[in-house]
Amino acid sequence: MTLPGAYGDSTLQLRMVVAVAWAVLAAGSLHSTMGGWEAAAGSRLRQVERTHLVAAGSLAAVLAGSVELAVAGTGSAVVLVRAVLTWWGLAVLSGRVLGRPQSWVLPALTLFPLSYLGWDTGGALRWWNWPWASPGSVPCWTLTTGCLALGALAWLLTPRRWRALAARGRR
Repeated sequence: MTLPGAYGDSTLQLRMVVAVAWAVLAAGSLHSTMGGWEAAAGSRLRQVERTHLVAAGSLAAVLAGSVELAVAGTGSAVVLVRAVLTWWGLAVLSGRVLGRPQSWVLPALTLFPLSYLGWDTGGALRWWNWPWASPGSVPCWTLTTGCLALGALAWLLTPRRWRALAARGRR
């Protein structure tokens, strides 16, 4: 799909949009109509949710990577898995901050800057454009690690833990 870019046309690859969907479905699969009741649940439910979240994210990355490997090769599969992991971390963060049904918001917000501003005036790829960078791009892997860490931190900082940290800070 060709879109107008800030410095020329940008090609938004449909497989990258599908990678956003994989990540959001994995993170958003925790949404429940009984979320209010579940918020009051104990550590057992939190453990099951954590296991589910990691399993769903891993499954999304493996399935997306396997399809990409079969269709386009190893390098492309690594890039797609990196993209799924990055968007999954953002989706977990979005689900914590905005509510689980809105886990799609932060990943969707990244599509515009990635497709419109991802290249400089000379046509060179920007360091943060993870869906199009090479498989071995250290800055992009660092960004992926940061997004996963933010997602994990958001997951661990439940409202109860957040209140406890705030109470300790006031002492």
